[in-house]
Amino acid sequence: MLVQFTVENFRSIKDSVTFSMVSGSNNKINNFEVRNYQLLSSAVVYGANASGKSNILKAFSFMKSMVLNASKVLQSTDKLPHEPFRLSTETENASSTFEVVFFYNGIKYRYGFEADSTTVFSEWLFSDEKGKEAKLFFRDIDNNPELYINPDKFAEGKGLKVLPNSLFIWKCDQEGGVIAKCILEWFENVNFLQGMRPSNYLSYTKRQMESDEFRKEIVKLVKAADLGIRDLGVEKEEVSNSDFGKTLASLIPKDPSSFKIRIHAIHEKFNDKGTASGIELFNLTGDDESEGTKKFFCLSAPIIDTLKNGRILLIDELDASLHPMLTMSLISLFKNPSVNIKNAQLIFATHDTNLLNQNIFHKSQIWFTEKDSFGSTHLTSLVEFKNIRPQADIKKQYIQGKFGAIPYLGTFSFQEEN
Repeated sequence: MLVQFTVENFRSIKDSVTFSMVSGSNNKINNFEVRNYQLLSSAVVYGANASGKSNILKAFSFMKSMVLNASKVLQSTDKLPHEPFRLSTETENASSTFEVVFFYNGIKYRYGFEADSTTVFSEWLFSDEKGKEAKLFFRDIDNNPELYINPDKFAEGKGLKVLPNSLFIWKCDQEGGVIAKCILEWFENVNFLQGMRPSNYLSYTKRQMESDEFRKEIVKLVKAADLGIRDLGVEKEEVSNSDFGKTLASLIPKDPSSFKIRIHAIHEKFNDKGTASGIELFNLTGDDESEGTKKFFCLSAPIIDTLKNGRILLIDELDASLHPMLTMSLISLFKNPSVNIKNAQLIFATHDTNLLNQNIFHKSQIWFTEKDSFGSTHLTSLVEFKNIRPQADIKKQYIQGKFGAIPYLGTFSFQEEN
């Protein structure tokens, strides 16, 4: 479970910002307990277009990619991914810093690193099993070239060397380190979805439809959304080598497990008396269904998987193409303890002000991003604003600009400026 995430010098984020999933006081609707912590099951980020709300989520996803070595850095000459704040001469060539605090198997970990495209300048890992934090390892090439390893708490790192452009956690995992594996496993459970591009995760949902058990869960979710769909059907068509052309076909061995998967939305058909008289199959991923229906279907498998396995799901522009009530329905799944039995967490960015309601979200679940005059993103929790009464209409106050994070629009004219 995520406790908090901190990032500095990444994309539109210049100065350090911290996003927390620790529940505020008097929150009785969207939290769960881990040891002596009350953690949030969901959180939402608001902000004007280009304010950096997406970059908060992307920063977390970026850290995951680094920790899991998605760019496959193997040699000392390989470049690390690096996306600094480019609107300042102070930061355009400076390193970026990432840190995350989380629970895994009942233990609280704090892990982070500072790096640019060529060098990992510092990296650290702490653990807290019974309320007291212990340093497992620490590296800082500027102040202490020697890598510190706690021999009692992190014996798996003893004697290991690491390249300047590599994370030490990679090396420990490669050598079979048990704690390092736990860190990587936790990051494996973090997923990031672009709400504006649901087709990116369509193939995952299609694959899950091949499982009868998972298909039933997806059908239940789709039917609960009142999309007019009675059932979902799966059609598998074997891909023949001829699909690749005669030349390539001779080079590609036949693979009977290669199939095209088509999903059909099954609708009831009625006669002139209003009596059900049959069914009609719609191509769910084609032009037969609305964009909102297709997006809801694409989201269904990642959301069900997140809930079933207690993962963390980040969604940018969750509300795009979805009716506000559908968005609210998806959020409510994480709020319901009988559904969210594994304490999964949902973090999303949105423009849907209908969700700005204290009956839906506690103040500690609501965050705002805003850029300053230098183009740098700042992140603020609603908790930080004073005198927000429980009965306050925060939607109205947000639109009025009380919390910032809204666009201040100028006027447009074809007349030439003087």
